[in-house]
Amino acid sequence: SKQSFARAPFAKFSSSNEINVDVGEAFSVHNCDMPSNIVATNKDELFLYFKQMYTMRRMEITNDTEYKARNIRGFCHLYDGQEAIASGMHAAMTMEDSWITSYRCHCTALLRGSTVEQVFAELFGYSNGTAKGKGG
Repeated sequence: SKQSFARAPFAKFSSSNEINVDVGEAFSVHNCDMPSNIVATNKDELFLYFKQMYTMRRMEITNDTEYKARNIRGFCHLYDGQEAIASGMHAAMTMEDSWITSYRCHCTALLRGSTVEQVFAELFGYSNGTAKGKGG
């Protein structure tokens, strides 16, 4: 029988199996100890990150469409293309940690507990938005 080499690595990869990923020397540090270059993860965690990033991208594409249709007033600085930054930051933090952002905060609001509907409501200026429609 033929073996599918494309699927072989994932056949034994259940959601509870931990994998270790060597990130190499992808970063440097300043005034702190260098963390390990080996990162442990599993299938469930990786799918969660993918779902977060996919949701953020779809949300921002919709925001872009609505902004171009002039349904979102004022300036709309989008986060598409930067989803991995927010997902990585969120993974390294707890919900008790503060996250200060400026004008590209739609995805941050989503990761920190707002729903897609609340983010859209905020951008459209509706009172059920994350900041009651006042933040835009």
